[in-house]
Amino acid sequence: MAHTIPFYQSLRTKAAALFFLAFVVIVLPVNWLIFQKLKATLHEADGQELRAEAEKIASRISLDPLTISLPPAGYLLQVNQTTPIESITLFSSPDFPTVNSFVTTSSYSLIDTLKIIHLKKELPYVSPVIVSLARSTSFVELQIRQMQNYLLLANLFSLLLAAALIYWAAGKMLNPLQKIISTASQITASKKMGRVDVPPASDESQLLAKTLNEMFARLEISIKNQVNFFASAAHELKTPLAIMQTELGVSLSQTNLSTQTILASQLHEVRKLNRIVEDFLLISQLKSDSLTLRKKREFIEEIIYASLKSVRPLAVEKNIQIMLSLHQNGGTTAAILDAEKFEIVLKNLLENAIKYSDSNATITLQLDRDDAVAQLKVINPTVQEFTATEILKGEFQKSNEHSHGLGMGLWICDQVLRLHQFEFRLRCENHLFESCIIIPIVEI
Repeated sequence: MAHTIPFYQSLRTKAAALFFLAFVVIVLPVNWLIFQKLKATLHEADGQELRAEAEKIASRISLDPLTISLPPAGYLLQVNQTTPIESITLFSSPDFPTVNSFVTTSSYSLIDTLKIIHLKKELPYVSPVIVSLARSTSFVELQIRQMQNYLLLANLFSLLLAAALIYWAAGKMLNPLQKIISTASQITASKKMGRVDVPPASDESQLLAKTLNEMFARLEISIKNQVNFFASAAHELKTPLAIMQTELGVSLSQTNLSTQTILASQLHEVRKLNRIVEDFLLISQLKSDSLTLRKKREFIEEIIYASLKSVRPLAVEKNIQIMLSLHQNGGTTAAILDAEKFEIVLKNLLENAIKYSDSNATITLQLDRDDAVAQLKVINPTVQEFTATEILKGEFQKSNEHSHGLGMGLWICDQVLRLHQFEFRLRCENHLFESCIIIPIVEI
């Protein structure tokens, strides 16, 4: 039977998730480091541009006469002359921030959203001047945000693409395994079991396929040995059981009443054991595909009477009545079948009905027909309802785990009727269990 695995539990999903997680763990930190490096580089480039502009302005300053070049648009400029006593502001752009100290360094400083750099220009015979140039960081921050958005989109796209590619690649890698699962799910235990195709790739899937095929070969040998054992044991047991049954039957008519009771009980048990042996032999033949049907035109009514005669002692023991209901058209019903095997099927159905019916119950054996088919039904009352009646056709399946028997009776019936190409139906409604055989009929 094929089984399905939830999406989130499949190896394909787990493999894709694992590779995706590894991709995230590796790529995202690396991209974060790259972003930090690019951010620092942009700020450094902006600072160098600000310093270059400040050096250009400083190179054009003159005190006699006082000449100061105006900065480009977007820049703020302040020029101060420092003396040992005070600092004189020679020029200051509107909104230039208040600066407490003019420490000249090679790097810039930040005041609110302004980036400021201070340059000292030495002049002959006078105190040096300090050129302070400021510019808003909004432009470089805009560039950083744009770069951040681009990286986020690129990472998101890369992650989604990686997830799709990894999922696809995992599916391709697991495809041989899926084929093995699909083929193996259809292989059943039998004398001749199928095999899974061995993938051409020299990997674990090829090893798995070879291992499964070797296991199937061992199972075939085991099944063959079991079938041969059952067949041999059944054949060996049939002869002594037949002799015991005959001798008990003869002794039963020649002994006194007290001994007859014991012998009758023993004869009943021998018959039951003989029936089990017959079932074992039939099972071994079905399992080994060696059961041969000798089909010819037979009358269904004759098989019904023979089956009722065989199960009568079991019905009497439980005080169960079997009501026979034949079609109302009169005459007899002919079909092409193996009478011996079909009788075994009908006896199994009747014994099954007797076994699962309470004492003093009434079982109905009903034969209906039309121009094309006959319907042979065995109907017995049940204590409990059965919903999944089809599973009772399986091997070792019983409606009650505590009931007697191997649970092979309905399986035997189903297998024999399949060989006859007859339809076999089971159903349970209103505490009535019904076994129905659909038989194509022939003209007499």
